[in-house]
Amino acid sequence: MKKINAIILIFSLLLVFGCSEDFLNLEPQGKVTPEQLAELPETKLVGVFQGKLNGVYGYLQGNTNIDREPYTGVKSWDIIADLYSSDMVMTRQGYAWYWTSYQINEHVATYRRTLGIWETSYNQIYTLNGILETMTEIPEDVQLKSIYAQAATLRAFYYFKLISWYQHSYTDDMNAPGVPVILSSNAQPTGRGTVKQVYDQIIADLDAATQAFADPDIAALSNTAVGPQVTAGLYAQVAVSMGDYAKAAQKAADARSGLSLMSTSQWLGGFHDITNPEWMWAVAINSETTGYYDSFFSHVSNLDPGYAGAIQMYKIMDAALFAKIDTTDCRYEAFSDGGEAFNFKFYNDPDYTADWLSPYVLMRVAEMYLIEAEAKARTGDEAGAKQILGDLVKARCYGSDPYNISSLSGQNLLNMIYTQARIELWGEGKSLFYGKRFKTTFVRNYTGTNHAEILDNYQYNDPKLIMLIPQDEINNNPEISESDQNL
Repeated sequence: MKKINAIILIFSLLLVFGCSEDFLNLEPQGKVTPEQLAELPETKLVGVFQGKLNGVYGYLQGNTNIDREPYTGVKSWDIIADLYSSDMVMTRQGYAWYWTSYQINEHVATYRRTLGIWETSYNQIYTLNGILETMTEIPEDVQLKSIYAQAATLRAFYYFKLISWYQHSYTDDMNAPGVPVILSSNAQPTGRGTVKQVYDQIIADLDAATQAFADPDIAALSNTAVGPQVTAGLYAQVAVSMGDYAKAAQKAADARSGLSLMSTSQWLGGFHDITNPEWMWAVAINSETTGYYDSFFSHVSNLDPGYAGAIQMYKIMDAALFAKIDTTDCRYEAFSDGGEAFNFKFYNDPDYTADWLSPYVLMRVAEMYLIEAEAKARTGDEAGAKQILGDLVKARCYGSDPYNISSLSGQNLLNMIYTQARIELWGEGKSLFYGKRFKTTFVRNYTGTNHAEILDNYQYNDPKLIMLIPQDEINNNPEISESDQNL
């Protein structure tokens, strides 16, 4: 592997001082009842609700006041997902951050990570409920309508995260126990709904957000906020997970309408540019929200003096997946180190290295291509699927198609869509959930493996691949007992 220039002593000193910083707590302070809010004029409501919404956006980066990695935002969950799928390799244990995830032992009810995903998601849902419960229908005021649409989408986003982490797939068993569906900021203890009930609420929120965003007078939003195309993109993710392929294809097409794929040079540019044309939704990091050495780039960038680079806890691509990338594909350049699998996809913007201020991508146009291609293939429109997948491949392969997409059909076409998704979206937290949808077997133990932790093959529905209900929830919620626990 290429030598990564890093001085461990400097790293250690920076780590000590960096971790001692006080971080801004973006959660709105104080409590205002729905009745009090209802009495406020619309001009005041806009300010109150925007403040709540800003807090939710802030927490996408993470709540570094609570604890470290378990609470450093949704990007830490993305790292876990890729480690679980085994598409991401950890080369050594180092300081052990994420090593338990890599061993697929993160699901235990008493572990911080299990509680972290649950607690963070429900904290944000309660904040969003405080907005949505006051507006029992889509408001007429354009500013409030925009806030309503954003809040409904974000609540759907967090429920989708919860149901994806705490239960197996919708298509496996829609009647399996889900997670509590809570729609009030003053809710009483609630038991587990079914998977279907959770998805029904997600769809209801996305439908409401779509209807609100249909107002042409709503001002355009930056990609650091949820806009109508992000709502459509999340809807596409949800629909394909439910097996509603017609809806998934439609929503994916809506989401990418008018947007373009990035160039090959942009793909090789480090994935740290918030102005990238493919970045539909992103998290901007500033001096108050940076995670410093607990940041995403510290753990994933092998080229920076963080945990990955300085401690050589490298995050690299699975060798078997790397072998599937054609050498004329620009993505081969992003993962090739002298013919061996590595990872140069993510690295911190050199201008931001000291403070780890590079932004995080949450949703990209390429995923919409992949979802639309998959949905069309699964509904028999193979010509449409091959056209869309071929467009994506040509954008990554300098105009050529070394994968011969046009020659594929049936299961071979679906397999190629799955492979392209694993390559294209590596490191973005998608591989585990693609694997579940394609009902795959995850393999680490093979000739030529580069995994530092060898595991026996495990199936997409292995019990370890979902989180147990946190023990704190079972202890404190009278509506959930040990008998309700995931098995």
